[in-house]
Amino acid sequence: MEDRPSYAKASSAVPGTTISTNDLDLIESVTHVASSLDDLDYERIREDVRRTSLARVRGLLDRQAIRECLARVQEGFDRSKDRKHDPRDTEAVRTNFQKLQIGAKSGADTRRTLGRFLRILYNPIFADDIYGLREAFAITARFRNRLYGLPEDFAVEGTDNGFFTCARIHQYPQGGGFMVPHRDIFSRLVTEKSELGYFQIFFLLTEKGSDYTEGGGYVEIDERRVLFEDYTLTGDIVIYDGRTMHGVADVDPLLPLDLDHFSGRSAGFVSLFRHLAADGNSYAKLSREAVERLLPAEGH
Repeated sequence: MEDRPSYAKASSAVPGTTISTNDLDLIESVTHVASSLDDLDYERIREDVRRTSLARVRGLLDRQAIRECLARVQEGFDRSKDRKHDPRDTEAVRTNFQKLQIGAKSGADTRRTLGRFLRILYNPIFADDIYGLREAFAITARFRNRLYGLPEDFAVEGTDNGFFTCARIHQYPQGGGFMVPHRDIFSRLVTEKSELGYFQIFFLLTEKGSDYTEGGGYVEIDERRVLFEDYTLTGDIVIYDGRTMHGVADVDPLLPLDLDHFSGRSAGFVSLFRHLAADGNSYAKLSREAVERLLPAEGH
């Protein structure tokens, strides 16, 4: 096989963590470095995800620019804006709003459980750019489209063929933010029904060792847990597929719980969502179908 010049051999572990040679080698083997979308080999990224369930892209997003956006989020954060959200309210995710999510219920009218504790800040590309992340979301969404083989601007700044980009930030607070190991099913169903396959794509706003010291994102490969954020930087883009078992290990669980500040671990997502009818019935139908098709053993 020919050399892979787009792969970086520049990973480094977070200070204070124990380096796993196997994990470090894995991350390096699926790392692609590029300064523009044209510099990437998308088939090789797909191949890496198929082979290992994971890939990383470094260089598309500027680390310092994302750090500045993170500081902007932190400075403007207001806990009083946290709200409860019924997921059947499908218009809410198309506006700027934030919710604190604690519990195990997943979807509507299903018995699927997904234990998690996080805050989500929805920030559509077509809404006001309150965090300064519009460019980062748009670049990552265009990367997503190329990975899927879609037109580059598909559903980036609006709704195309019933799809939109659900741009948002997931924040796992200091003091125990987490998500149990799982495979994505709802957003996966939407793209697989359109014969696109499925990729989950996100970029990191925080860095382990600087913004938090314990926990963080992981994937489970060959019966071992790979805490890939031991080797990532702000601005790195991470890619999973529908087979990937992943989650977020407890973030700084021994520190005091901090819900008053934008602390802990955070990442930006650009999932393709279907623009569903606002009556709530469409979301409930999607939830049931996802569980029945993708998690049949869990019932509905």
